[in-house]
Amino acid sequence: MSFSLSSIENPFKKRELTFDYSKVPEKYHATENSEDILILYKGALRRYETPVFLSNAIPEEINKTKKIIEIGHDELIYELFNKHTINQKDTPLLSATFNPEMAQVFAPTNHLYEREDKTIYQIKIEPNRCVVDYYDVGKCGQSKELLILGAIFPKEISAVKIINDDEHSELLEDYNGVQMIKRMPDKTSSNTEVKNPENWNYILQ
Repeated sequence: MSFSLSSIENPFKKRELTFDYSKVPEKYHATENSEDILILYKGALRRYETPVFLSNAIPEEINKTKKIIEIGHDELIYELFNKHTINQKDTPLLSATFNPEMAQVFAPTNHLYEREDKTIYQIKIEPNRCVVDYYDVGKCGQSKELLILGAIFPKEISAVKIINDDEHSELLEDYNGVQMIKRMPDKTSSNTEVKNPENWNYILQ
């Protein structure tokens, strides 16, 4: 579940990065109810509460991706998802998940081995801003991977995890009285709740 960030000013309006769900095949819909507001999680570098998360893809590629998904060309859609998952640098999509444990994998807590300070973002987003990885090429299982088109806007970020170290890892569990971090989250889990809501800075929009 890779991500790509850019400090370049976002050339898009949100409506330009919104799918026409009446065209997108239902199997790619993020939810059955298009009126829902989705709560998703994304592990990434800190300090992106106000700048925009922006795909490294050029605008032409983002527009092309939007058209491919709206046309519903399964082979090309699978190829898009697969390229994104294998960490292609200029992917037009940004990853998120319903499960904060899955997001934690992309915000490792052991900073001895990680030079970049990462955290988890909570995102509130309209369903037609994203599509679901129907083919599970990202191997997220029941957690599901949602692929957001082009950018995540500051107003779509609703909370940021405050302390993100081993002791506060979403993957920390008790194993026979010993606290240990799971190497990978349970792919059968459909958890959508953070472990400690008090360790999150909730942003009022």
